[in-house]
Amino acid sequence: MAYFKRSELQHFVDRREKSPPPVFVGRKSVLSDVLTIAAQTRQERFGIPGCTTVIQGAPGAGKSSVLSEIDRLSLSANARVVKITSDFLQKHTPKALQRIAFAAAAEPVKWQEAIQQFGTKWGQRVGRIEFMGFSAKLASVFTDEPPSSLITLEERLPSDQWGSTVILAIDEAQRFTGGYDTPHANVLQTIHDAENVQLPLTLVLAGLGDTQSVIRSMGLKHGISPYSLECFSVEELHELTEGWSDHFQIEIGSCRSQIDALMAKTDGWPRHVHWAQQALAEALLVKGVDGHADKIADWNAVQHRSDKLRHGYYDAQYSEVMKYSPQLTAQVLHEVGTAEHTGKTLNASQLRQRIKTYCDTDPLGNFEYPPEHTANTFITHLMHCGALTENPATGVLTCPIPSFQNYILRRGGLDPASLEQTLNKEVSLFKKESDDSYASPEPKPPDYEDDDPDKIP
Repeated sequence: MAYFKRSELQHFVDRREKSPPPVFVGRKSVLSDVLTIAAQTRQERFGIPGCTTVIQGAPGAGKSSVLSEIDRLSLSANARVVKITSDFLQKHTPKALQRIAFAAAAEPVKWQEAIQQFGTKWGQRVGRIEFMGFSAKLASVFTDEPPSSLITLEERLPSDQWGSTVILAIDEAQRFTGGYDTPHANVLQTIHDAENVQLPLTLVLAGLGDTQSVIRSMGLKHGISPYSLECFSVEELHELTEGWSDHFQIEIGSCRSQIDALMAKTDGWPRHVHWAQQALAEALLVKGVDGHADKIADWNAVQHRSDKLRHGYYDAQYSEVMKYSPQLTAQVLHEVGTAEHTGKTLNASQLRQRIKTYCDTDPLGNFEYPPEHTANTFITHLMHCGALTENPATGVLTCPIPSFQNYILRRGGLDPASLEQTLNKEVSLFKKESDDSYASPEPKPPDYEDDDPDKIP
């Protein structure tokens, strides 16, 4: 075996889960799409109408990791990536335009200097003209009043002065606020429409499950088919285990089955996979183990550590809104899960009507969402917490993370096993929407086992 990379593995353990993964697998379709559009834009020298790529997914689906991978692969399309958050573009549009200008026209040596010294944080330093040594063509973008729009930017820096296509990659896109006429919406519209300016720009937006509806309200309505990030497949998990072990020079030995079992309990959910890797890494760093999986003394302890880290996700995502009405939250998850198991479909409109029925006809007061919410905003909130996701093509709602779904059911007094019992049934726990009568089931208190982290409220 090659030399075990102890310090690198320790660095992995010390970093947070939002950091780019050391080994990236899957998501080939979205990566290919983004880079192909960037390469075509480079050939055309102008933007392509409808060039926007939207990446949606629940918290922990790996959206930020995809943006980082796009950044890493961008050189293959002769493109440069400007990664910012929706909040930054919304509050600091001129500064965002300056970052685009630098990525577009900086001399290769200056670009490499920025990347080498500041990494992905290079955009925070572009205003230091005296340090970066901007060329004359960039000087007016930084020394004069900052450009307020892409039209202004084009006047100062036309496309023939751009050395690279620029991919504007925006994270947390679901947080955009404001309407069609805001400065940040104008930037998005201008890139997407590719009509009012002739600049080699493409756009990638990453956000939670309602991102498409948010950007539609800002004028991006045509030519967008969002990518929905889901769990890793079994094959991708195997690829990841092999790549991760090779990356840190870990000797798996005869313990592949134990590692596969550890990964299996993650549901293939990227955030959970990270924590399973972290638990394994901690065990491999123990003195005397030193990267040899065969020397790990207690695999149950590794699994317990992984479960504990994953359980922290449940606690963090189980919001105050869900705590306000745990039984309603659980019943919503049960209804959606029932629809999944029976092969039926349930969309937001249908679920909204059911929620109204629950709340209006429940005599015991068990079903109620917070006063500041409506049935619609309650569903959106559950999507933001990762409890629900919506297929962007069909509108069908599903529960993306089975283990989190089970946690929510237990918090609301429902037995996750009841979902399995619906496989051969044609009726749900609640009567059909057309039925005027409604009987609220008496909630049964959950029976938690202290030694199972998935069952702790």
